[in-house]
Amino acid sequence: MSNLFNSTRFFGLIRRQWIGFGRIYLMSIGIMAGVIFGFYAVNIGSNYDSMKHNFFPVHSLLNFRAPLFCILGLFFVTVISSSYFADLGRKTRAIFELMIPASQLEKFVVGIFYTVIVSIGSYLLIYYVIDFAFVSYVRSFGLAVKTEVGVNGNQVTVDDWPYFFKVDYPRAAYYFCLLPLLLNAIFLMGSIIFQSYQYIKTAVALVVYCVVWMSLFVFLMKTLTENTTGNMENNYWSDSNHIFGLIAAAGALLTLIFWFIAFLRLKEKEI
Repeated sequence: MSNLFNSTRFFGLIRRQWIGFGRIYLMSIGIMAGVIFGFYAVNIGSNYDSMKHNFFPVHSLLNFRAPLFCILGLFFVTVISSSYFADLGRKTRAIFELMIPASQLEKFVVGIFYTVIVSIGSYLLIYYVIDFAFVSYVRSFGLAVKTEVGVNGNQVTVDDWPYFFKVDYPRAAYYFCLLPLLLNAIFLMGSIIFQSYQYIKTAVALVVYCVVWMSLFVFLMKTLTENTTGNMENNYWSDSNHIFGLIAAAGALLTLIFWFIAFLRLKEKEI
């Protein structure tokens, strides 16, 4: 099969892959939606009386959203990515998958489509819809918006219960938006390389790599900076945004590298 890209085969493969992958995807997204709903329902329900009688510290009611959004979202992306090519580890299913009349490039691009665009897009949609429903209910108590006097004496309107898509994120947070793509590339590669228990093996390998890399980094920094003094004033790296920008660039490069390696390993399995 040629590795040239054909749009007709590509869209046909998208429809075909939904038959096998759609069941896993819908099951995962249903569980994810249930977890999100449960967190909101338990947190808001347990504080219902306090909100109703207007003596609840409103600013802390929805503090769980950011950790839940990040942790659950990353977990969801890794599970979906690790499951997509898992059938290649089973001989009977692998033969069937590899004989699908589509090029390896088309198969890999469809994998990216489902594990990145569809998965991340649906996660954002579901999270924002559930958040919108619960926050709209909470805001019906009338305690969300209040007016405070600022430092300069001016009146400032404060929204204690903003919708999640309207929350003002720290600038540094945007530099980590590529993290889901990096994890997708790692776990997608792991689903091709490993023959069984792809998620567990990839997660263990990732943890071991991070521990070794961080230990080596700390050791080198300690060795290079021992008995030295540094001046960070007016230095390029004194700006944290430059450091985060470098981390984001390195993450983007690693993502492309891992995707390329995954594609090469997928080609090696071609019959």
